[in-house]
Amino acid sequence: MNTTRVFANMSAVINSGRLNGERLRRIIESKTVADAFKVLGDYGYVYSEGASVDGFIVGETNRLIEFVAEETASSKLADALTARFKYNNVKLAYKSRFTAVPSDGYYAADIDVNRITDGDYEDVDRFMAQALTELDEQNESRPQAIDLALTRAMYSYILSCPLAIVKKYARAEIDMKNILSAARMNKLKLSGEQFISGGRINVDTLVASLTEEPFASNFERTPYAEYAERIAENDFSDLWKSEMEADDFLYYLTHRDVAAYSSFTPFLNYYTETLIELKTVKTALVCVKTNSRDLFYKRIPEIYK
Repeated sequence: MNTTRVFANMSAVINSGRLNGERLRRIIESKTVADAFKVLGDYGYVYSEGASVDGFIVGETNRLIEFVAEETASSKLADALTARFKYNNVKLAYKSRFTAVPSDGYYAADIDVNRITDGDYEDVDRFMAQALTELDEQNESRPQAIDLALTRAMYSYILSCPLAIVKKYARAEIDMKNILSAARMNKLKLSGEQFISGGRINVDTLVASLTEEPFASNFERTPYAEYAERIAENDFSDLWKSEMEADDFLYYLTHRDVAAYSSFTPFLNYYTETLIELKTVKTALVCVKTNSRDLFYKRIPEIYK
């Protein structure tokens, strides 16, 4: 990593824009997954013979991780952006003590998962080490509890980054995840503390939303008022749409300043675009594989419409 912000942002712009509506149409209209992989090859994606859909997405994600590590102008930004991949690996490694985990689910992130499996946390960040130690002390083996504990630690780590744009981005992501969690809990009439700290919406508001109706009224004075209203439509029946809307929100949060080449924002926008892109490609490949192409057209992110 030895570059300027301007050069890093120019590299990000050059590598962006692999997908658009027409290219997605070509992918989804492929007769087989193998044909779809060939189409993706035309657009610059790399396919290894015999790779599964998940394996393909992991491979492309590894390319993103490598790009961030090599091209970003800040080690602090790189650490923040790659944290989710390191924590993903740690979640899998910890859960592998109790259950089988997919061998192709690990990313090429800079962490020794074998040491995590063995209970050696000496070389991990302090937030991760604390979460793992507490899981050990609680003899925790429930996958959902492991995921929640490490997700909380991950956001604490990301929010320790001194860059203002990273904090703004992470807090927005936390808020939207918490609102979605509250919606699911409200729908299923669940109670308990399943929220992530660090967002701008306080826990009291989130807890109140589990019982106080209408659901969206709890978020009237937040930037997510309209988002909460749409979540609650039709008795929370379309939460998958809300997940897509959260991705779009984060994309447009950074897209506003995408021409500010002296900042970190264009690079962060490219990172967000690529995460959305890979989710979209995976959805397209699964729809081709299961012959459910009509479903895909209902799940195209806003940035490709």
